[in-house]
Amino acid sequence: MALPAQAPKVQVSSNGLEATLTFKIPDGKNEVPSFSAAQLLGFLNNANVTFGIDQDMLKRLSDSPIYGKPIKVAEGTAQQQGTPGYFEYTFDTKFNRTPTIRPDGTADYMSIKTIETVQKGDVIAIYHPAVQGSRGMSVRGQILEPKPVRDLPPLIGRGFDRSNDNLTYTAKLDGKIEVNQGKIIISPVHEVQGDVGIETGNIKFNGDVIIHGGVRDGAVIDAAGNVIIHGLIEDCDIRAGKDLFLISGVKGNEKTMITCGGSITAQFVEYAIINCSGNITADYFFKSKISCDGKIELSGNNASIIGGFVSAVQGIEANDIGNSFGTITNVSVGVDIERTAEFEMLAKKIEDLNSNVMKIKKGIEDFDKLGEERGINVKEDPRRMQLLRVRIRDEAIVQEETKRLAKMKEVIVSGKDASIKVFRRMYAGANISIDDHHVTITDNHERVEITKTPEGVKLTRITGERAKDK
Repeated sequence: MALPAQAPKVQVSSNGLEATLTFKIPDGKNEVPSFSAAQLLGFLNNANVTFGIDQDMLKRLSDSPIYGKPIKVAEGTAQQQGTPGYFEYTFDTKFNRTPTIRPDGTADYMSIKTIETVQKGDVIAIYHPAVQGSRGMSVRGQILEPKPVRDLPPLIGRGFDRSNDNLTYTAKLDGKIEVNQGKIIISPVHEVQGDVGIETGNIKFNGDVIIHGGVRDGAVIDAAGNVIIHGLIEDCDIRAGKDLFLISGVKGNEKTMITCGGSITAQFVEYAIINCSGNITADYFFKSKISCDGKIELSGNNASIIGGFVSAVQGIEANDIGNSFGTITNVSVGVDIERTAEFEMLAKKIEDLNSNVMKIKKGIEDFDKLGEERGINVKEDPRRMQLLRVRIRDEAIVQEETKRLAKMKEVIVSGKDASIKVFRRMYAGANISIDDHHVTITDNHERVEITKTPEGVKLTRITGERAKDK
């Protein structure tokens, strides 16, 4: 059906939820047409607008048209989107493992949060099931479907119970809780409320250890997991399989031994011997022997290395190295000759073991072949049994040593292009080594980066601010 020339324009929104009428502005030459509510409804129906029509608005527009402006005359019903199922965790899943810097530039090591603990019976997670949405209707009578939402599978892991309706999860034991690759793991934690010393005895634990006090002279802590020590560390022996947090620092006496399979965060280190497989973050080092397979970052106002021997494969950042008294301070980054030689010796050892295994295999094959030729069973022959035992032993050694070689190679590769960044001052008396290049600093230098070039060690002026000091 043809529409009158002056018929209002019908427009439908892109989402189909709104229809408008726009009356043409009179040109002053022709008679202004008038339309009844029924006619206006007919215009809408002619545009397939059939749902959510505002009859009262059509009546008002029939009596008093509004020209040149779209007027809403129909409104659909929007579909209501559903909510997918989700888990509400009642424990922290992310921690601040580095100290915050106070306004005065000092590092606040007490701000570090290392692990989350729970007690048996604590609710650790609540599941909220998916809620499906509801349909809508466009002004043209089309059904608007909501997007489908899904439920999540139950949580997996260990150390917790699940309610029969799969909605509530509770801890089965006291311990540390963490989310690891989508699994919730609750594992035992050995916790000491005070100091570790004569009263407590040494600690050996196949998990995480939390000590709310310090560690006194002569004590030994040997943990397969993380170790968190809130108090001061004195003359002791600490071994952590994973990360180590020394909130109040280390005040040793050159006998304190610390070994860490992960990274170390410490307020300060004095007179200690440290071997670390990961990174080290601290305020300052004083007359200590520190070896790190990762990177060393000293932060805060002090951020200094004074005396001792400090090495980090991936690089070192500090405000100061050495002091105005000319204290001999040895600092190295990259891969030294000893580490390279160790790598080559291990590779040669594996090569020799593999060669020996091949000879043993050939010997066993010769035994078996001789047995077949003579028609006898040589499986229990003592000589063959001895060869078999040696082969099994050497193959196991090769497997373990190959893993160690791969790890050593990874560390060596990570040390490529390592540098030393000094953001304040490097004092005369510092001995600097990068890989196999060495230099003794005879003058004070401010804000320098030390790198290796084919010609030797190079000092380059650092421009701009240190990111963490901004």
